[in-house]
Amino acid sequence: MQVGRDPRPVMREAYNMFKDGGDPEKLVAAFSNGQENEFFYASLYAGLYYESQKKADEAKVHILAACQSSYGQMSDDYMASLAKVHCLCRNWSSD
Repeated sequence: MQVGRDPRPVMREAYNMFKDGGDPEKLVAAFSNGQENEFFYASLYAGLYYESQKKADEAKVHILAACQSSYGQMSDDYMASLAKVHCLCRNWSSD
């Protein structure tokens, strides 16, 4: 699926990772010191990428990190809810 240029750098990088096969760890590292929403999205999409590659352990680490980020905990963004529901469906917790 081709999309136009997204003005959000984190979303451009996430799109390119799925399109071209990228490194989820590099995506998260690139946005780890940025805005909280950027870290949230980088972690979420890194986790979803790992899910698509059938790497559940790596996916769990990143999607839980997205949920536990301040943006993931405090935002009413539907993607924050999606991350939480994903963890519930997979029976993942930070315990």
